[in-house]
Amino acid sequence: MPRSNYVKYPVEGAEGITLRYWMPLPSNVSKKSATVNETEWARIWQEMTGIEVEFIHPTQGSENEEFSVLIAGNLLPDIIEWEWTTSYPGGPAAAEEEGVLINLDEYISPYGAAADLWQYLQDNPIVDREVKNDEGHYYCFPFIRGHKYLQCTSGLFYRADLFKKAGITKTPVTIDDWTEALTKLKEIGVQKPMVMQSMDNLQNGTMNAYLIRPGMYVDHETGKVKYGFIEEGYKQWMLQMNEWVKAGLLDPDVLTCDRTTLETYIMTGVGAVTYGAGGGYMGSFLTIAKAEPDKYGADFDLRAANFPVLKEGDPVLYGGASYDYATTSKASAVITSDCKYPEIAAKFLNFAYSEKGHYAINFGEEGKSYNMVNGEPVYTDLIMKNPEGLTVAVAMAHWGRANMSGAFVQDPRYIFQYYETEQQKEALHIWNDTNDSQKTLIPPVTLTQEESKRFAALNSQVDTYVKEQRARFFTMEGNIEAEWDNYVKTLKDMGVDEMIAIYQAALDRYNAR
Repeated sequence: MPRSNYVKYPVEGAEGITLRYWMPLPSNVSKKSATVNETEWARIWQEMTGIEVEFIHPTQGSENEEFSVLIAGNLLPDIIEWEWTTSYPGGPAAAEEEGVLINLDEYISPYGAAADLWQYLQDNPIVDREVKNDEGHYYCFPFIRGHKYLQCTSGLFYRADLFKKAGITKTPVTIDDWTEALTKLKEIGVQKPMVMQSMDNLQNGTMNAYLIRPGMYVDHETGKVKYGFIEEGYKQWMLQMNEWVKAGLLDPDVLTCDRTTLETYIMTGVGAVTYGAGGGYMGSFLTIAKAEPDKYGADFDLRAANFPVLKEGDPVLYGGASYDYATTSKASAVITSDCKYPEIAAKFLNFAYSEKGHYAINFGEEGKSYNMVNGEPVYTDLIMKNPEGLTVAVAMAHWGRANMSGAFVQDPRYIFQYYETEQQKEALHIWNDTNDSQKTLIPPVTLTQEESKRFAALNSQVDTYVKEQRARFFTMEGNIEAEWDNYVKTLKDMGVDEMIAIYQAALDRYNAR
């Protein structure tokens, strides 16, 4: 939580200046407004800082292409919100060298224009290291997931009413527990006990037990970079998935399933266990069932389960989690080299990291969109029961940025209100309370330009081969046990060891920051 108000607002000397701020248009904003300029949070931000801003957006669905055109153009806007560690070739250092962004060290300092962000980073030294480049310089105003409850918001969940009917009295913990539970579901007529929308979801939901992650990860014991798809754990995981498919416990059509099919399976009880987000999946399904109890059953219920382990008592080290600095979102703001008023831009962006700005950017306007109740921000009916009939998500996005990404520190108190059901709130605790998986994530490292190019060249072939073989092994057209040594050798011949070495070098530089 930001706790300082060092920079004085409204800012003096900002009259007559309009900053241009380029950012992707969030989908929940677009459901009500054509641009961020029409939102209440844009108004509040400008009124409280005394700085005028014009927000500009790429076309939805063409963000990557339009970002490339923007960077190649003659004149950059003053502020660009994007992802700079992996989505910009060569990372932030290259972006600075190429004259796209400026070094922010003079602003993110004790008496600088972004002193409130500086204080937040002093209070959170792990985040401080994450948001610097390899030379130890500040380059952006970062999107920070400000609490562990915001770092894992997807996981396994199941039809608790069907579990009860099948006589399953405790939530499965180990892979053996899951085999037993899925078998009991099959016995009471659940056709596809476990259903998944994609192979990625199947991996994310179950690989923890085998102490691997898909793709690059950090080994929790050695701290070294590994590639999950060549580890022994991957073979064991695939063999277990094959067993489940053969026994009729796991839907064999994972490769072709889509969101609509998955929803139909879970809602109608064709399937009982899946993986998805606590909001868009679990919450949506509960809302649908509650609206039509005659159709879906008055006892329809969903509950979350933790990431499975092999032995009861094993820690969750490879399931879910994300870093505080959210590099998976195109949401960290830089001041460009074409900005004529970098000090003003820094003060505008800094506001979000001040104590006062934190509440305004996350929750909106006190007395309108939220009230402070016993020291906690509580959304009003303008958000929770919107008089215009807006959904909670759209109303929230009109008044604040909390349920989206952006250059600010996300407040966890929004999500415990956004998740309206007890089951969803409980899910956040189940997926996060005993989760130590940050240890095995590749942190926000940056690759040099040469490394980026080389990695991309190698990975295009490696990734294609891994996906092709994954499909063969899953459908049992290929035999992973018999083909394993040859599969690993092929990947090594394609350069997977060099890919690992590139990430290891980047991790070593990160650890030395």
